[in-house]
Amino acid sequence: MAAVSHALAARHGVDAELTLEAESITSRVLAEVDYLPSVAARAWRWAPEMEEIAATLRSTGLPPDLAEAGATVLRHWTADKDRFDLPLEGVLAHLHTPDDQD
Repeated sequence: MAAVSHALAARHGVDAELTLEAESITSRVLAEVDYLPSVAARAWRWAPEMEEIAATLRSTGLPPDLAEAGATVLRHWTADKDRFDLPLEGVLAHLHTPDDQD
């Protein structure tokens, strides 16, 4: 995903800005699971943005697959809109498809 982001930024002449922004990121999002309920509560607005990103990538000849997959994942949390009180277990459970019982 980073490579696609840089390719898109380079296509639009903002690659230096992307690199500068990336250097300021110190997130440990994978280790900070307590943050995931907040992500689920705001996913309703990010799914459409991921679809826009996919369309932009497609229009510049870059692969849109990761952005489309991101939108698909975020749509699993549509019913969680603004529900910042959800427990982590519930947030993770909503990622499973109805046929997935594991």
